[in-house]
Amino acid sequence: MTTRVEIMNDFLAINVIPGKTIQDIVEASGSALPFGCRDGECGTCVVMIESGMEFMSEINAKEKAVLKTVGETSPKARLACQMKVVAPNGLVRIKY
Repeated sequence: MTTRVEIMNDFLAINVIPGKTIQDIVEASGSALPFGCRDGECGTCVVMIESGMEFMSEINAKEKAVLKTVGETSPKARLACQMKVVAPNGLVRIKY
């Protein structure tokens, strides 16, 4: 069972087995989404989850702190390096 992840900026759609981070998915797909530290410290990989948040892992304390530091207050904002697909049979739409 997979979840479909669409990276809207790049017109990419990937079927993903739960457990993968968005960073893993993006790097395997050839997306142009930028990454910096790859550890949830820099805020380079901020994305907006346009739909399908319920198929993603809960936001963690490190992610909340970095989003606050970079001034991102939208409830749709997440760090691609920190969140994972956690449920099958869904659709997640991401913009960066």
